[in-house]
Amino acid sequence: MMGGHDHAGLRTARRWLKNVGGAFAVALLVVVLLPTGVKAASSTKVALIVLENHDYNNIVGNSSAPYLNSLMSEGLFLSDYNAIVAGSDKDYRAMTSGTTNETTPTSANIFQGMQAAGDSWTELNESMGGNCGVTTSKTVPGTSVPLYVTDHDPAWMYASNEDCDADDVPLTSDSQLASLPKFSFIVPNDCDDMHTFPPKGTCPAYFGSVKASDAVGIGDAWLSHVVPRLLADPSVTVIVTFDEGNSPNEHIYAVELGAGVTAGTVDTTKYNHYGLLAGLYENFALGTAPHNGANAKVVSIG
Repeated sequence: MMGGHDHAGLRTARRWLKNVGGAFAVALLVVVLLPTGVKAASSTKVALIVLENHDYNNIVGNSSAPYLNSLMSEGLFLSDYNAIVAGSDKDYRAMTSGTTNETTPTSANIFQGMQAAGDSWTELNESMGGNCGVTTSKTVPGTSVPLYVTDHDPAWMYASNEDCDADDVPLTSDSQLASLPKFSFIVPNDCDDMHTFPPKGTCPAYFGSVKASDAVGIGDAWLSHVVPRLLADPSVTVIVTFDEGNSPNEHIYAVELGAGVTAGTVDTTKYNHYGLLAGLYENFALGTAPHNGANAKVVSIG
């Protein structure tokens, strides 16, 4: 028989799953209630993937996102995770420096923190023209939207106080995913991240073409290639989330996978990007997270 703590956890899971609805909720309920979840080996690396501009209800239960929905039962699903505010650059700053606005001098941030502690990091930007914010003339097919924009490149935002020129690099091959440093921030291009849908349904990815009938489907297919390659390293904890939603409450999808994570679990605690930053600082023993990260509800990582 399960103890009282387990019963409380199951009641929380049941309440959350009622909001998902239908056969999809039943499938998830089976996963969450199983008492056989296995925690993976401890984490020594973290890889954070950030997608664009879709809120929780655009992803959870969406048939265009079968891979993202499958990850909910393979990792730790954060069912009440939230962005901070509308505006991509503001949310990228929030999750990396604890503030939504530029500061003078440049804000303390996770990349600077890692570097000061002697820890390795990288940001991998798909379709970036060269290291540290070099732009590209290539666009999302059939549109005028650039495949790479600096608004989605937080390492570039702090180039004055960390080694952007060396560590903010284009994502060009699977081999980069097989030899990660301690912290990796991974940014798909502007159609692989669900930002802009190419009218003919085909997006250029670093590994070939990605095809789908909508923006969510393209991002989901891209993840289905990238995430398994990251998880091939048993020491990596992978986090997948979005910069912002497209509804006023900014409720977005977030999941942790891999090292240190118990598969098939749900955390119903209310978190946000500031808490993710606090979790990164805690995970890498960097001290107190800067700005709003200092008092945020900490997202436990791995």
